[in-house]
Amino acid sequence: MGIFLRKWRGLTLAGALIALAVAATLIAGCGDEASTRSTFSYAEGSDPTSLDPAQVDETVGGNIARYLFDGLVRYDSETSEVKPAVAESWEANSNATEFTFHLRKGVKFTNGNEVKAGDFVYGWTRALAPGTMSSTATAILQPVVGASDLADGKTDKLAGVEAIDDYTLKVSLDYPMADFISLLGHPAASPVPRDAAENQSVKFAEQPVGNGPYRLKEWKHDEQVVLEKNPDYYGDKAKVDEVTVKIIPNPATAVSELKAGNVDAVRTLPPGQTEALRNDSTVRFFQGPGNKVRLLAFDTTKPPFDNPKVREALAWDVDRDTIANKVLQGQATAADGIVPASIPGHQDNAMPYSFDPEKASQLLAEAGYPGGNGLPAMTLSYPGVGPVADAAQAIQSEFRKIGVQLEIAGLDEGAFRDQMISGGLSLFMVSWLGDAPSIDSFLFPLFESGNIGATDVFQYSNPEVDDLLGRARSATDSGQSINLYNEAERIILKDAPMVPITFGQEAMIYSPRVTKFVHTPLGDIALNEITVSSK
Repeated sequence: MGIFLRKWRGLTLAGALIALAVAATLIAGCGDEASTRSTFSYAEGSDPTSLDPAQVDETVGGNIARYLFDGLVRYDSETSEVKPAVAESWEANSNATEFTFHLRKGVKFTNGNEVKAGDFVYGWTRALAPGTMSSTATAILQPVVGASDLADGKTDKLAGVEAIDDYTLKVSLDYPMADFISLLGHPAASPVPRDAAENQSVKFAEQPVGNGPYRLKEWKHDEQVVLEKNPDYYGDKAKVDEVTVKIIPNPATAVSELKAGNVDAVRTLPPGQTEALRNDSTVRFFQGPGNKVRLLAFDTTKPPFDNPKVREALAWDVDRDTIANKVLQGQATAADGIVPASIPGHQDNAMPYSFDPEKASQLLAEAGYPGGNGLPAMTLSYPGVGPVADAAQAIQSEFRKIGVQLEIAGLDEGAFRDQMISGGLSLFMVSWLGDAPSIDSFLFPLFESGNIGATDVFQYSNPEVDDLLGRARSATDSGQSINLYNEAERIILKDAPMVPITFGQEAMIYSPRVTKFVHTPLGDIALNEITVSSK
């Protein structure tokens, strides 16, 4: 308002009064504008490992990156149906080995550059390059011609992706895959502006330049991530002007912060408080099926887990019902296979084992470790804090009853991920959230032997499974494809490179000031669709 102070000099009294009135009106208007700026905040238990779309492989960063970047397609927030995003239309050839995407004109990155086909070529090439180390991109883009050679460092080009012109992208696959489109809603398939990604003065993972409904405003590590509405977004504008992700490792503290009015939603509830919060009239409770499976994982190349009989014995000693219903208080359901019930094509009761400690003891003896005698010391590692720690304690308790002495160790999310990918963990608990709403996203990345060293953290290899997954991907008939995936799942479960424990049953709480809370089947909070009332 300094401009008015300068103009007051030499005014008559009447003129000054008029100027004061105008100034007062403008000041009031500025205050009204600030007060109507809408905000939404939610608590996460850990800091994102990255906001680079090629490197997000955990739920915290993934939820944020989905709203910083738009790919060729997106997923409907209610049905997970594939919808157009940057690509306004596309077509495939008769055997689903070649896809042509037609891009919208006028889509912009937050640095003002227009998004063009070449940005997808660059983004996908960068994501697959060994220097980026994107295990997720390797799994999602593996069908593209030349993807494996690029990821292996044999070439620096992605042969199967071509910018025909600025608004036409052609993608060629190594084999038929009618469901390829469903993979492309993941952030790893986003366009990336070369000038921003290769700017040596900043880290792209810390200051990403995207094209989504939000842009990054601030990231204070282990404290908060702040997003602001992207004013140049080509699609429906976000409903809330600013979103703050607050990092609060202790779930009980997060609940207290919500009740104090300092956050609007909590994604991870404290152990043992689910039922109390469900019946708490001061908060709103959300529960719905999730797109996540929690696994007890083995490195199948390391003793004693290189012995299939040991893995099978431990599989019979996991009490899934107790973990789901008592330990996690309904925040999960007992898994009956690898693929969650929310995924089309899920097969009921795929698992060949149940909870039977006597059977577990018998198999352990057959493996050469009667009563657990002779087994080396074991440590069960898991990421973060909260419900997963309680599940680990429940497994520790049951294993000790059959003579398996087990220590448990909670690790920082980043340290856990690094050790898991590098093969530094022998026994661990991990949750897998499907990259897309399809069976393939739960089976191919985790169990196809070409993903060893990336997403196949079990070092699992079975040529029969590889063949089935390849045939399932190539099948143009959806029924035939599902049958092949189901058969592969049954074989994997029999081999037991991991033990499914629970399927996600998302339970969250949010503030009464949130007038529309949207949780997607992929496990995200739909940040662009949330609406709030003024405080």
